[in-house]
Amino acid sequence: MSKYKRVSLIAFSAIVLVGIGIIIFNKKETVEVITKPIQTPIATTAIVTPSPQPQPTIVKDLNEPGSKIRIDQVGYLTTAPKIGLVIEGTTDVFEVFDVNTKQSAFTGKLSAPVQDVNSGDTVRSADFTTIDKPGTYILRVAGAGDSYPFAIGDNVYNSSLLNAARSYTLGRSGVAMDDPITGLKHAASHTQDAKATMFFSDSYHKKGDILDVSGGWYDAGDYGKYIPTAAVSSAQLLLAFEMNPNKFTAGQMSIPIDLIAKDEVSKLPDLLAEVKVELDWMQKLQRQDGAIYLKVSGAAWTSFVLPESDTQDRYVYGLSTYGTAQYAATLAMASRIFKEYDPAYADQLLKSALKSQAYLERHPDPEFRKDEGQDAGSGPYLKTTDTEERYWAAAELLKTTGDARFDSYIQSDLAEQLVKKPVAVSWSNAIMLGDWAYYTSEQGDPQRKEDVKAAVTGYADDLLKLIETDGYRVALQAEDYQWASTKEDVSRGQVLIFANAMNPKPEYVNAALDQVHYLFGRNTTGYTYMTGAGTQMPLMPHNRIAASTGTYIPGLVVGGPNKNGGDPTIDLIIKEAKSPIPPAKTYVDKSDSFATNEYAIDYTAPVLFVLAYFSK
Repeated sequence: MSKYKRVSLIAFSAIVLVGIGIIIFNKKETVEVITKPIQTPIATTAIVTPSPQPQPTIVKDLNEPGSKIRIDQVGYLTTAPKIGLVIEGTTDVFEVFDVNTKQSAFTGKLSAPVQDVNSGDTVRSADFTTIDKPGTYILRVAGAGDSYPFAIGDNVYNSSLLNAARSYTLGRSGVAMDDPITGLKHAASHTQDAKATMFFSDSYHKKGDILDVSGGWYDAGDYGKYIPTAAVSSAQLLLAFEMNPNKFTAGQMSIPIDLIAKDEVSKLPDLLAEVKVELDWMQKLQRQDGAIYLKVSGAAWTSFVLPESDTQDRYVYGLSTYGTAQYAATLAMASRIFKEYDPAYADQLLKSALKSQAYLERHPDPEFRKDEGQDAGSGPYLKTTDTEERYWAAAELLKTTGDARFDSYIQSDLAEQLVKKPVAVSWSNAIMLGDWAYYTSEQGDPQRKEDVKAAVTGYADDLLKLIETDGYRVALQAEDYQWASTKEDVSRGQVLIFANAMNPKPEYVNAALDQVHYLFGRNTTGYTYMTGAGTQMPLMPHNRIAASTGTYIPGLVVGGPNKNGGDPTIDLIIKEAKSPIPPAKTYVDKSDSFATNEYAIDYTAPVLFVLAYFSK
C-alpha cells in the first residue's frame, strides 16, 4: 500500500481544492465545484432506493453557500438528532429552509460558543432535530451564508453504502473492467499474478518457484495485495452482512455482468459475491502446512499507469503468524455466513481455516519473515506480535463450529484478551473482532462474556466522554489525526455500535452517527472524506486506477487529516504555514498526497459497516 511509498506521481487532472481554514480556501473554486457536482448515481436496479442526491443549482436564488457552516452534506436520518455547526458565529439565530419550497422550516438559537482544540475553531451548534419531514434543506446563518444542501429522510445513506460496496468491485485485480455506471474501463490487469515468483525459499518452495496468486482486490492507491488488510476488510464486510442480512440482496450492486460467475448469478447476494473474490485470492496464499504468505506486489513502486500497463514481474513476499491468524479468523467467519448459500464452499473455507489454526497451534511463538528487498515496491505490514489475532481466530472458530476446545484454548492461553480494553479495528490489531465473535458465540463462557462486555462498553464510555468534549463531536484526540484518521474515527463509531448491541444506549447510537456526520462534512475542513458523497467531496483521490483512466470512482474513503504529514505535498503545506496547522486541518485534496488523500480497502470497510447499520 502506498501509505509507505516515496515516489513522484503524476497529478490527476481535476479541479484542485486546497482546503479550509489554515490551508488556503478559494471561494470562487468552491462555487465552481458545487454548481458542477460530480455525483455518480448508483445502479437503477438497486433494491433499496436512495434519496436523490441534492443539486446545489436549485438554490441559486438563495445565498451562496458560506465557508463557515458545517453540516452532514449527505443528510440526516428522520428520527435522529440533527445538528449543524457554525464557525465563529456572530449572531444568535439560525434558520433552516426547505430548498424546494424556499420556505422556512425551522428557526432556532445557536448554542453558546465552544472552543474546539483540534481545529482551533470556535463553533456553535444549530439543533434542528424537530424537523421530521423528508426533503432537501439548507441551514442559513446571518453573516455566515447558507450551508450546502442536505437531505432529511430514512434512507439518506443508502447511495453511499452501495457506492462503498461497488468500490471493491471496481478495484478487482486480474480482470478487464467495463463499468456502465462510472464509465471505468481498462483491459485485464496484472495477469502475470497467475505466474508470480517466490521471493524466497522455504520448506515448501524454492526461490523462483511459480505460484498462481491472481485475483482479489487491489489494496489501495497502488497495485499491491496484502493479507492483513484483505482479512480485516473482508471480515468487516462479512460482519455488515451478518448483522444486517436484509439490507444486502442479489442485483443490488449492479456488478458488471462479465464479472459475475455463471453459477453465482442467482446464488449469492452481491456483497457476498464480492467478498468471495477476495476470499478466493486469500486461499491462494496458503502454504501446504497452513501458514499464510504476506503479500503480492512488484519489486518497485509504479507511477500512475494503467493497471494493465504495470507489466513488471510480481512476487510473493513474507509470511507471518499474525496474518495466518487473521486468515483463519476471516475464513471461519465466512464459512458460517456462506453456509446458507453454498454449503460446499463453506466447508472448503472451514477446512482451510482449521488448517491455518493447526499451524498456529504447532507454532505458538510469533513469526514474521522479512527478506531484504521485500518492501522495495510495497508496504511492510510489519507486526512482530500476534496475540490479538490468535484470539480473534479462536473466537471465530468457536462461534462457527461450537467446538468447546476453542473456548478452552482461549481461556488457557489467551485469557488476558477477554478483559483487555479493546481498540478500534485495524490491520495491526483485531482484538475488537475477537471480542465480538466471542461475545456472540453460543458456546462462550457466560462469565467471560460479561468480562468482554465490560471491556467493550468501558472503551465505548471513554469514547463518549471524548466526543462530548470535542467541538465537532469527533472521536479523535490530537494525536489521532495521523495516517488513516478517517478510518480510525469511523472504526471507533463501529465500536459504539458493538457496545450498543451488548448494552443498548441511545448515547452509543447517536455518538456513532456523529462519526458519520464527521465523514460527510461536519468537520473543520468542510470536506466529505468519501468520493461521490455530498457536495464538497474529494475530487482527486490518490488512486492509480482513477487517475490513469481519468474516471471518477464514487465510494472511495480517503485517509483524511494527518498532522504528521508523510508526502511532499502535505509536508510542504505544513512547512510553509505561517503558524502551526491544527491537527484536524492537515488535509489536502490532491492526488499526490498519499498521506491524506489515498483510498484503501481497510479505510472503506468500517464505513461500509457503519453505513449498513444506519441504512434502510
